[in-house]
Amino acid sequence: MSRVTIYIDESGTLPDPKDKVVIVAAVGVTAAEKIDLLFKQIHKWAAFKKRGTEIKFYTSGEKTKTIFFRFLERENFTICVLVIDKLGRKISDTPTNYAALCLLLLQDVANFIKIDRLVFDRHFVQQKEIDVFNDLIKRQVGNDVSIIHVDSRQDKRVNVADMVAGSVLANETGKDAKYFSMIERKIVSIKKVNWKEAKKRLIEKNLLEPVQAPIQTSFLK
Repeated sequence: MSRVTIYIDESGTLPDPKDKVVIVAAVGVTAAEKIDLLFKQIHKWAAFKKRGTEIKFYTSGEKTKTIFFRFLERENFTICVLVIDKLGRKISDTPTNYAALCLLLLQDVANFIKIDRLVFDRHFVQQKEIDVFNDLIKRQVGNDVSIIHVDSRQDKRVNVADMVAGSVLANETGKDAKYFSMIERKIVSIKKVNWKEAKKRLIEKNLLEPVQAPIQTSFLK
């Protein structure tokens, strides 16, 4: 059986109260080289002037987005999305809070595919923050799951999750529904929850314990 790589990225920010919602998207892929081919085609068709230009939702033009989402329409990727209503709050951007979002999303991902490898667009810079985040995730997905944090400028594949998250955010905020509508039927799960409820769910299940605590039974088993 082919290993599944799950790319994860978010759109919207936790600390900024102006962002009413935060979107986290997971895209499960068995043949990651297909993403490489897509990006090469986009750079050719969209006539990018600078090599290495990142393909991100909020910096890409209409032609680039159209090519990208037509590709997603055809591919058999597993797409899951989490929509968090911040309730007008300013939420601290900590490893625990970001892990809370990712754990809620991974609960749904696990219903559709086996989690083998997680690739996150780098969210934290300090290694100690990355370690805390990884610990919280691994106590649920298991130590055999590979967790990688990448710079999207070096590993462009993770931008597939940025594009999905961006399209959902644009739809949720009423700015642009076009690209979300192109992939809506390909999304196997969309979970919508407010921040207060999300944190409560995880705390009640002891999924956000201090990292020194004994590992609990995984929600993925």
